[in-house]
Amino acid sequence: MAPSDQIEELFLTEEYLEQFESFDTSTTLVSSEAMSALCESESPQGVLALCTIVKRNPTEILSSSGQVIVVDSLADPGNMGTIIRTAHAAGAAGILTFGSCVDPFNSKVVRSSAGSLFHVPIAQLAGPEVLPRDRSVFVLSGQATVELGPETAMGTGNPIWVIGSEAHGVSETWVSGKWSFSQVRIPMDSGVESLNAAVSAALCLYSQVI
Repeated sequence: MAPSDQIEELFLTEEYLEQFESFDTSTTLVSSEAMSALCESESPQGVLALCTIVKRNPTEILSSSGQVIVVDSLADPGNMGTIIRTAHAAGAAGILTFGSCVDPFNSKVVRSSAGSLFHVPIAQLAGPEVLPRDRSVFVLSGQATVELGPETAMGTGNPIWVIGSEAHGVSETWVSGKWSFSQVRIPMDSGVESLNAAVSAALCLYSQVI
């Protein structure tokens, strides 16, 4: 759940009322029918929180210590939520969205992030020109000749990883040659066309952690 200072109001069914009585937050008791009407999920739990969305600046994330994931035009909310959860687990500094990404605060993203959404800073990236020149940027591309491994970003500090969508990969912006970004690929059997974007992000983050 979100930190208490981000919760504006709680909506609870009677079975959960006692569990949250110590919360210093406005609480509204609703029926199970009302909870179903308020939620988009088919079988909602008896707790719904109205939370403040904390606006982040890309500079804040890029100046922090830790790896950063840039997601380029990722459309699937389940993948986005899983990437957020993985970034939280790996101690990443944050996530930057680029292009036509799914809204990180989409209800499906919120659920699949399992609460990590409220602990990982997320901001919109205008373009590669915003990235600091003293940070190594690694773009995942199936056409790359360098394979991802423990030594890929060795000695580069906290790298920035750029992950595209499964359907289209990263956009031309990242591989045009205008920027001196390193392209890497995840080694795969020749019979496999691509990996899930969230799995790819996990492999990148943990290649530096483990």
